Amino acid sequence: MKSHIFARLSLLACLALFGAALQAALPDTGFIDLTDDPPRELANISAGVPRGQELPENDPRVQQAREWLRQAATATQQSEEWIAANALKLARYIFTVQGVRATPLEVLEAYARLAAPGKSLSDISAAYFEARRKAPGRSHEAAMKALAP
Repeated sequence: MKSHIFARLSLLACLALFGAALQAALPDTGFIDLTDDPPRELANISAGVPRGQELPENDPRVQQAREWLRQAATATQQSEEWIAANALKLARYIFTVQGVRATPLEVLEAYARLAAPGKSLSDISAAYFEARRKAPGRSHEAAMKALAP
């Protein structure tokens, strides 16, 4: 009887290890590499540029992303990579929860305009999320207007 229990436990352990190995081998489709140029990548994603293609450096959306990212990083004392990753994450979250398309550049604009010394990125994210939820049509423009001082 003990040998049957031991055999079953061994089988379960082997299956668990096999499942873990299989899971580790699967690609992580939820991760987007922001490459070495987060502002350009956020502009590419926002513009719907297919993977493997890029907006040119002189594209106004890339230049605007650079400026907003610099402003937000300076005000919050967070790294540009951290802010870019959070902009992408919040844009996806708004779509998931509110069912409206939000681009990373819209979120980045909110970060740049709302960032202030001593104000955390999580507070800014929460304020923008709520403003977007309450805005007519849940539009970015209406949310930014509601958040303007």
